[in-house]
Amino acid sequence: MIAKRIVTLALAFALYPAAASAAQKAIIFPFDLIDQQQQFEIGLMPTGLDPEDKRRLEVITAELTKLIKDSGRYEVVDSAPIAKEIDDKSPIHKCNGCEDDLAKKVGADVAFIGTVRKASDVLFTVSIYVRDVANQKVINQGSSEIYGNTDKMWLRAVNYIVDRRLYADKGAK
Repeated sequence: MIAKRIVTLALAFALYPAAASAAQKAIIFPFDLIDQQQQFEIGLMPTGLDPEDKRRLEVITAELTKLIKDSGRYEVVDSAPIAKEIDDKSPIHKCNGCEDDLAKKVGADVAFIGTVRKASDVLFTVSIYVRDVANQKVINQGSSEIYGNTDKMWLRAVNYIVDRRLYADKGAK
């Protein structure tokens, strides 16, 4: 009886790495900026992406990638093979489902799409959407408003969304 339990336990430990590696694959798309200030400037040409906003978008994309990897919930796939296509189809949040096709190209099961809506120089809404690639639908989402335009505030919003919105009911740490 004891020998049978030891064999069963040994088999369970032997199969554990295979089960752990069976995690869903995820692609993290770069965050997009939705600048409402420029949308409402009648008669003026858009000035393009502010270099600081662009840098912060890269910072929070890296943070989201790190958080998703560290969570162990997903295996993050490399988006480098489709980087040019991502650039060509950006902003991803407006590409009418192209994110699912792009995600499939790198073998992802889910896609994380992030946006930062800039209402003013100090009021932002950071949002993250999780899409089920096979079923082509949003399966989870979270948002956070921030009052301040610093790296710390943008990073705080991403951490809050992941911890308190995306994983809140799933035993987040």
